[in-house]
Amino acid sequence: MSIINVQNVTKKYGEKTVLNNIDFQIPSGETVAIVGPNGTGKTTLLEILMTIRKVDSGKVNILGEDVDDQKNVDDIRGKIGVMLQEGGMYNYIKLKEALDLFASFYAVGKERIEKLVDYFELQPYLNSKYEKLSGGWKQRFLLAIAFLQDPDLIFLDEPTTGLDPKATQLVWDKIKGGAQKDKTILVSTHSMEEVDKYCDRVIVLNKGKVVENDSPEKIKEKLNVDFFSDAYFKLVEGGEKQ
Repeated sequence: MSIINVQNVTKKYGEKTVLNNIDFQIPSGETVAIVGPNGTGKTTLLEILMTIRKVDSGKVNILGEDVDDQKNVDDIRGKIGVMLQEGGMYNYIKLKEALDLFASFYAVGKERIEKLVDYFELQPYLNSKYEKLSGGWKQRFLLAIAFLQDPDLIFLDEPTTGLDPKATQLVWDKIKGGAQKDKTILVSTHSMEEVDKYCDRVIVLNKGKVVENDSPEKIKEKLNVDFFSDAYFKLVEGGEKQ
């Protein structure tokens, strides 16, 4: 079953075509990376999939709902989670206060909060202000917020930027483990190593087109390389297309 279905989608800003008649599907339960050079349409695509931005033409279906109907958009937004960038959280708020605040937005009960506090090991930091946390603990906390409403689809925007290898591993363990195992997760990242290691599928954008949509292993095999970083550079510099 496809949890996201994009058909013939085009998006322009003035005379500039940012997304050019793209098509792809994302099956349920996969961790999917969206990668590509700067300015190639990644942010616009993610905003469309998060129902923030409308397409100029084409169809987008998310969680079985067409996004051209506002009622559907409201339903979809209640079923997705988004990991905020670090700068998107209030610096002086305590973790417990922030969890209670976001839980009130989603009508989430105390039991769900306690489950996430336990899973992300946040108990020692509940009375700490967000600004006092290390980078790794900030990312764990922001993940907890993204998973708070038990969403079917989660968007993570560069979840490990600035983290050392150990903290990166711990964050990915939390993304891929526990109750998150069956979730569909879309990740925007510049780390080709993380794509190789953690993602089931990768969508490569170049010049407004989808140039690959497959598992990292199959893409590497197709391009006869050992590392996904090498496949990526072949795709975006060589202009190979599906």
